[in-house]
Amino acid sequence: KTPHNPMIFCHGLLGFDAITLPLPPPLGSFSLPPIYHWRGITDVLRTNGVEVYVMRVPATSGIAQRAEVLRDKITEKCRGRKVHLVGHSMGGLDCRYLTSKLECEFEVLTVTTVSTPHRGSSFADYCVHELIGRERLPAVISLIDTILPYSDGDGTAFEQLTTTHMREFNEEVPDKPGVRYFSWGATYEPGLVDSFRWPHGVILAKEGPNDGLVSVQSAQWGEYEGTVTHVNHLDLIGWMNAARYRWAEFVGTKI
Repeated sequence: KTPHNPMIFCHGLLGFDAITLPLPPPLGSFSLPPIYHWRGITDVLRTNGVEVYVMRVPATSGIAQRAEVLRDKITEKCRGRKVHLVGHSMGGLDCRYLTSKLECEFEVLTVTTVSTPHRGSSFADYCVHELIGRERLPAVISLIDTILPYSDGDGTAFEQLTTTHMREFNEEVPDKPGVRYFSWGATYEPGLVDSFRWPHGVILAKEGPNDGLVSVQSAQWGEYEGTVTHVNHLDLIGWMNAARYRWAEFVGTKI
C-alpha cells in the first residue's frame, strides 16, 4: 500500500522542517544533532519506501504567501509529477490554497489535513481580539521572532486563523474538482498542569472537544477519516511527552 507518488509534508504556524541550534563560543567546534519538526514520522514512511519531502514556509506569514513559497519548493523537487499533500494545522490551509488558487507545474492528487482549523479557532479569536489586541500584535510577533531562532514571516497568520477570517477563506477557496480531500481530528483532556489546559478550555466552551488548539468540528474537511483520542496538537507530529505516556500505561489507560 506504499504510495507511488511523493508525499509532501507541510507544517503549521511557527513550524519548520529541521533546525540546528548553535552552541555558545567555547563549544563552537561541536554541533548538536538537528531537531526535526515531524519527529519520527518521515523516518517510518521512508523505511516503507515512501518518497517524502518536508517543506518549510515562512512561520508567521499569511496563507497566500506561505502557499506560494510551498508551491515553489515543491516545484523544485517534483516538477511534472503527481503528489500527495499532508498538512498539519495551518499547513493544511496552505495546501488547500495552493491546490485551488495557484498555477502549478505539478499535479495534486490528494490533500490530507491533520487537525487543521478549517473553520478557524476560537482561541485565535480570543488571542487576537481580547488577550493581545490588534494594536499590540506587532510587538508580540517581534518578541516571537527574537525568541525563536527560525521564526520568520510578516505575522499575518495569527489573525487569519480566526473564525471570522476562515468563513471568508472557505467561500473564496473552494475544493478543486478531481482532487480528493481527507482530514483527521483529535481530542485531548489536559491535566491540572498542562500547557494546553488554557486554550483547551477556551475552545471547549465555544466549539466542543478539541486537541488543545483545534476542535474536532473545525478539523473536518472532505472525507473525514476519524478522531484520534487522548492526543494533543503536538502529539500529532511526534512531539510527545514521554512521561505522560508512561504514566498512562502505568495506571492502565495506555494511549
